[in-house]
Formats: sequence, C-alpha cells, structure tokens
Amino acid sequence: MNNQISTNTLNDVLETLIDSADGYEKAAELADRSIFKEFFTRRATSRRAMAAAVRDEIMQLGGQPETDGTILASAHRVFMNISAALRDHDEAVIEAVDNGEEYLRMKFDKALEHNDLPAAAKTMLRNYQGELRADGRLIDHLEEATS
Repeated sequence: MNNQISTNTLNDVLETLIDSADGYEKAAELADRSIFKEFFTRRATSRRAMAAAVRDEIMQLGGQPETDGTILASAHRVFMNISAALRDHDEAVIEAVDNGEEYLRMKFDKALEHNDLPAAAKTMLRNYQGELRADGRLIDHLEEATS
C-alpha cells in the first residue's frame, strides 16, 4: 500500500470535513429558528468527530494531517452571509448546507475509489457515508419546511 497516496486522499476528505464543520457552525449562527440552530450545531459537532477520526487514521499511516479547511469553503461561507442577508435566512442557509453536503458526499465517494486506501480507512469512510446520507434526508425535510 502506498501510504503517501492514502494520506493525501484522507487529507482531502479531512479538509472537506473541516469545511463542513465550519459551514455548519456558520449556518447555526445565521439561522433564525432555534430548531435549525440546534440541528446545525449538532451536525458541526458530528463533523468535528469525523474529522478527528480521519486525523487519527492519517497519523497511524505516518502522515501529517491537515489543520485547516479550504479557501473555497471560506468563500462559500461569505456567500452564505450575503445570501442570508438578501432573503429568508433559514432558506438560504439550508440551501447552502445542502450544497456543502453534496460536495462532501462526492469527496467520500472519490476517496473510496482509491485502491491504495487501507481497509480500516475504507470501513471508517463507508460508516460515515451512512450518516451523511441520513443527514441529507434530514436536510431535504428542512428544505421542505422552509418552502
């Protein structure tokens, strides 16, 4: 197995998980309704836990885990601010979160395509995919509630 390829792949996922956690925290800040604030805060905590597990896996492989998210995600959070200011906060925030979740699911799918990824890492990512799918369904319900 090529640990460098594996750590690069996992670091790509890690950056996106950090972005997701930061995005959920921003969503909780911008949301109007307390039920949405609470949901987004719980999701941020969940994403931080996922990120910690991925970080541990990277270190077990002898790699150096990323500590920050991406510049693109920072720009996305600025967009969330602007969008929320221009229309219903909850609707704009939920739409932005949904887009971020779709991107995160794509990163997981892409990582799982790597044959060099150790079995333990693949199992971890597959387990988290289930949580991501469940979150996606919940976000769909939130979108319906704001329509």
